[in-house]
Amino acid sequence: LRSFDDNVNFFGIMELEELLMKYSEKGRRYKSKEEYLIAQEKKQHNVAVLAMKDRSGNMLFNLICFDKIKKVKIEKILRKKVSTSSTICGEDRKEFKKFRSKNLKSKTVKRELVKDQNDTYNINTVRQHTVRFAKWIDKQFRGVATKYLQSYIMWYIVKHKYLLNKLIEDVGRILNLAASDRRAWYEYIKLRNKPIENLT
Repeated sequence: LRSFDDNVNFFGIMELEELLMKYSEKGRRYKSKEEYLIAQEKKQHNVAVLAMKDRSGNMLFNLICFDKIKKVKIEKILRKKVSTSSTICGEDRKEFKKFRSKNLKSKTVKRELVKDQNDTYNINTVRQHTVRFAKWIDKQFRGVATKYLQSYIMWYIVKHKYLLNKLIEDVGRILNLAASDRRAWYEYIKLRNKPIENLT
């Protein structure tokens, strides 16, 4: 699932939002008091997920860093994923405004217009998904360990972008996605060629 994001690109009006979630080491057993204390310190922090969606339905969430997302991290992702003619709608925060650089000149950050839900430039669609995702993680799994969070993120993306809640059709779609994903194919080849005794 993690490799699906390689083929996601954004066009036209694109929405950005930062989702903050509590750092978690759910299920971990600590070998020493020192490990436990380090973990407790980390649990005081949030982890930041950058949520992106365009009006064509392309969607991607990326687990980025501890605490709030910085301009450099946003730029790194957007250079690879966003067409030069796109208009980027982000939250009214300085980090979302600051990332315009030489490579992103043609992209404009618009202020989120909360009062007018029908305004062209808003982040209503991506916000619906961040709220839905956070509730899904909380209600279905009662939270997940942060080290597995990106895998759950991609599960959510695939579920809401590609699947139809119909068993036969969804199996076919997943097979088509896997077949068209080069990284997944190479990982499968490596696994297939690995001696059975070394699989673990």
